[in-house]
Amino acid sequence: MDGGLRPGGHLVIHPPNWLGDVVMAQPAMAALVAGLAPARVTLVGRPWLAELAPWLGLGAVATAEAMPRDGDLAVLFPHSIRVAWMAWRAGIPERIGFRGQWRRALLTRAPRPALDMMREHHRDYFLDLVAQMGLPIPRRHVALSVPQEAVEQGEALLRRHGLDPGRVVAIAPGAQFGGAKRYPPERYHLLARRLAAAGRQLLILGTAAERAIGEAVLPRGAEGWNGCGRTTLAQALRLLAACRLLLCNDSGLMHVAAGIGRPVVALFGATDPARTAPDGPQVRLLYRPAECSPCLQRECRVAGHPCMAALAPEEVAQAVEELLAG
Repeated sequence: MDGGLRPGGHLVIHPPNWLGDVVMAQPAMAALVAGLAPARVTLVGRPWLAELAPWLGLGAVATAEAMPRDGDLAVLFPHSIRVAWMAWRAGIPERIGFRGQWRRALLTRAPRPALDMMREHHRDYFLDLVAQMGLPIPRRHVALSVPQEAVEQGEALLRRHGLDPGRVVAIAPGAQFGGAKRYPPERYHLLARRLAAAGRQLLILGTAAERAIGEAVLPRGAEGWNGCGRTTLAQALRLLAACRLLLCNDSGLMHVAAGIGRPVVALFGATDPARTAPDGPQVRLLYRPAECSPCLQRECRVAGHPCMAALAPEEVAQAVEELLAG
């Protein structure tokens, strides 16, 4: 099976729908662009994709929420029938994606996945689609591109909030998927107090829905800023690029920070790092699975949240300090 794009053609890519999954699909998208050499590339997805696109290392790409009608080839990473319907209705002549959800008739090529997404790493699963198109895989690991001005802009934003970039540790205590993936806020609070006592300044990142969690994490009187819900995605990415380290749950920001080479301490419990571990040169994973791990549930149904309770704040603090010292 070859790529199926004419010279000078328009490649349309629909990445996965979650921020972290888009980052895990970055090597696959880079392989598509390198192997097909399209004249134009459009990424179709949620509005925030426009803010993430400059970091994906794909060159000059357009973004859109709707399928363009002048595309020549659409590569569809989500499994949904809705995405296949969008590409078919837009009249894109070549439409490629894994079969499933009764969408075979809407695709011109629908290979069966060679890997099990419930057992294999998502990054390799996305690369499998590219390999089954007959394209070479030049790189299997995530390598995001930091825009030239991003670090300076992130440092300027930190200073605007009274923070010294050389002392800032970021904490992302939320997880958009659900509470089962979240380390308890009271334990993050203990860690934040310990970091503040060691002279670190604290940046809390997350969505507006996680603002109360951020308030619970940030110690009263500590040098820090609760930025939950107060930044755009683009600003959050710049802040990550300017920080010393990110401490977080299994989340989209985890994948971004690791992908740009920042030190990351990631706490796993309800999910399996064999499937969704971040890809980066300075990553420390902490995972002490309970009998029910990985449950893959949005909310914990077991008293005491045992998978996260097994991660002692002292163990997490040691991992943070070791990475900072390294």
